[in-house]
Amino acid sequence: MKKMLLASLALTALFSTQALAEDSNMYVGIDILKNSHTVTKDSSSSASMSKDIDSNSFKIKLGTVSENGWRVQGYLELLTYDTTLFDNTNDTLMEFGLDVIKGFEITPEFTPFIQAGFGFGFMSIEEASEDSISEFSIKIGAGVAYKIVPAFELIAGIDFQYRSWQDVTYIDAWDIATLETSEKNTKLYLGANLHF
Repeated sequence: MKKMLLASLALTALFSTQALAEDSNMYVGIDILKNSHTVTKDSSSSASMSKDIDSNSFKIKLGTVSENGWRVQGYLELLTYDTTLFDNTNDTLMEFGLDVIKGFEITPEFTPFIQAGFGFGFMSIEEASEDSISEFSIKIGAGVAYKIVPAFELIAGIDFQYRSWQDVTYIDAWDIATLETSEKNTKLYLGANLHF
């Protein structure tokens, strides 16, 4: 996982340099997301299983956009699963991430885009040897941005994301079990950006 994180940081730095080479401006925004997850769990003491669940989330973001259509944005996403993942108490994930976006302006108002990014998050858990666990995610996606006025735009898009969770160890009187968990997600979202 450390190699994936270092590779992602190197690629982001490479793209960020080009994206910021020209004059740029900043924006803040918020996205509302509806997510579908396929969660796969592999346990050292039982068979592998997969489960489909949904979640809702919102994302607060801060980014920069250059004249040549490149954007780099950082975000904080708060995600609530419809069901718990690891025990009876956890259903909320907090993730920080970075996206690199390339827009293709059709008109001054209408811009389709593609993006790639990564995130790192945390979730509190109980009933395991850990109090909280972390995750690492990578994603690709596409969408459209529509400028209502030059300083305000609406966006819509879809992302495909892979998330790998830290292994969780459960200990009871009879057994020690290690749980490996991963997710494949489809994220649909609507949002707005305010440029300044």
